[in-house]
Amino acid sequence: MGHSLSWIAFKGPPLEAGLESLGLSRSGVLGEWGRKSLTGHALPNAWHLVIAPRCNHPLVSDANLAVLSTVAEVIACCVEEHVMFSSAQMWSHGQRVWRVEHDAQLSRRHLVATGQMSASYTLALQQAQAQQDAEDRGPQEVDFYFDVPLQVAQDITGFKHDEANLALDGTPFEVYAPVGGGTRRWWEVWK
Repeated sequence: MGHSLSWIAFKGPPLEAGLESLGLSRSGVLGEWGRKSLTGHALPNAWHLVIAPRCNHPLVSDANLAVLSTVAEVIACCVEEHVMFSSAQMWSHGQRVWRVEHDAQLSRRHLVATGQMSASYTLALQQAQAQQDAEDRGPQEVDFYFDVPLQVAQDITGFKHDEANLALDGTPFEVYAPVGGGTRRWWEVWK
């Protein structure tokens, strides 16, 4: 089973202020991340993580990231392992600073980067190129470019959805609720 999820990590404001910028509040209910609800957890390096089910969830819309980034540094990622799509972006002061995206449906080596990329991008790209070169001489089963956006985000926040994390593994995440309640949550566009 492959992951399909979106996540953001923000740093700067208190948790409640960051959640308020997203139209969310703490529920006090604990749950497993990446299932049906928006969930979150503090990361050990002063970032706070919010995970949403499915890739390109409204949580990571440009409008939401712009608002949140007026009060926080923001990293956002989308992951769709079923088609090997990944993206990462950084926002600050209401503006996107950089974005990197991989879509294997276009090419195993597809990678588009815009903006002022972090220093870790160059290293992640060099590693992916070397690994993909070696892979392409063999069975060609692995897509190493998929990890480039996710590695850049991990280098900044300390989180990658498919790697062990001692600060998170085995600990419950808190479920977040939309402010104002109602039967249709702002992010449940399918209802």
